[in-house]
Amino acid sequence: MELADGVTNTAYETHDTNLHDETSLRPPTSSAEREKGDGESGDKSGDLQRVSEVNKNRKVVFMGSGDMTLALSIAMSRSRLQPVVGSRNPDRARGRLKEVAMVTTVNEALSHSDMVILAIPADHHHSLPRQELKNKIVVDISNRSPGSSSKDLSLAERLQEVLPESHVVKAFNTISAYALQHGNIQGSREVPICGNNERARGRVAELTRDLGLTPVDRGALRNAREVEDIPLAFFPEWKVAGIMTLLLFVFWFIFMLFRNQICPNLDSGTDWNWELFQIFPLMNTQYAMAYTATCLLLFTYIPGTIAAYLQLHRGTKYSSFPNWLDAWLKARKQTGLLALLIGTTHGCSAIFTQMAWTVREEWDHQLHFMFAALLTASLAVLGITSLPSVSARLTWREFSILQRYLGWFSVFCVTVHAIFSDLKHLFKAEFVCAFLPLGTQVIVVMCLLTILFKLPLLLPCVDARLDKIRKGYERGRGGAKGGSPA
Repeated sequence: MELADGVTNTAYETHDTNLHDETSLRPPTSSAEREKGDGESGDKSGDLQRVSEVNKNRKVVFMGSGDMTLALSIAMSRSRLQPVVGSRNPDRARGRLKEVAMVTTVNEALSHSDMVILAIPADHHHSLPRQELKNKIVVDISNRSPGSSSKDLSLAERLQEVLPESHVVKAFNTISAYALQHGNIQGSREVPICGNNERARGRVAELTRDLGLTPVDRGALRNAREVEDIPLAFFPEWKVAGIMTLLLFVFWFIFMLFRNQICPNLDSGTDWNWELFQIFPLMNTQYAMAYTATCLLLFTYIPGTIAAYLQLHRGTKYSSFPNWLDAWLKARKQTGLLALLIGTTHGCSAIFTQMAWTVREEWDHQLHFMFAALLTASLAVLGITSLPSVSARLTWREFSILQRYLGWFSVFCVTVHAIFSDLKHLFKAEFVCAFLPLGTQVIVVMCLLTILFKLPLLLPCVDARLDKIRKGYERGRGGAKGGSPA
């Protein structure tokens, strides 16, 4: 749809006034308040229509024409706001944004509003037009790379240094562009907002509410360091339980290796009996999982008991626990869930073991059934984390890494499972009807081709290039080394 210029609204368009002026910085009337006010002179349906008409003429400027600009523009269009996109190449950007935004040059776009959403990579912040952005609210939506330290200045703080006469506000960096674009935000709708100017934060908070999201005032701009950590967080509450589970499993696996294979051979005093290793893949793993799940279940309740004795000794509940006990207490929920996961996997493994005993005790069939159990567990996790009620508690990074890496681990498991399902016949030309191979042979070839197709993307040079492209860079655009952001 074509978005024509309309009458300006002081809620967003005060670019001719200084932001420090009390009048221009008066918190804008919320949509709910406007509706209430209109309701005094008309019916409710008429009020809603007038609210939509007010929103229809409100403009928010974007610098940059990438995925986040598209996603926010779509969300704003649903709220009857007018996105105005400033691009170095308006004709090209108009091809993908013309349906949801008015696309023009950067200088022309900046004249439409005093609120600018900066949707370009942080590497290009130094090239921003400082004079044109003077006294404007500049909303930084960028995120730092996973390798950078949160102890350093945030990207928003550095942007404020580049634009000392602008009012930088950190916001919208925790929202997924995909979810915004498709209107199905399953995760948290909270949008942390921080900035040094209170009224600038209020303006951004009002815009956030108009988009159907919940603003959370995080105070001064220095708090952007914590806000920029949110999208990069990777299961911080699972760290203690995860390390505990890994150590327990490694311990019990080594224990069973010595108990079932190494020690009997050492005690026999004769030549090693390698047949003892036939049950190594499945049986040792099964017992290790059983013992690990049991320990995790116990460790879920032990810290509460220790805390009770400590409170009895101190005679109060208000004294702080030691750091190690406090971390353990906070990890009880995750510890119990991991006990459930590993215990369930052990149950599947036990069923497959009974099946294995009825076939034969050879290492290839042991691997076949072991990877069946691992596959079942990984697919269960993938399925559970895909549920809206579960994915709502995950950050975008957590969800994407789980779906990506655990998904490829499932591919690996099903490949190994298929290979060892009929290993003796896998490499034989057992065709029927002169050309039909075994179904296992077809599946294995498909699995191996899929994995081989993925492997080149894992090369560091290829991965770095792909990551750069996904951040909005284009080869051969702008004449700069390494391309330019979209």
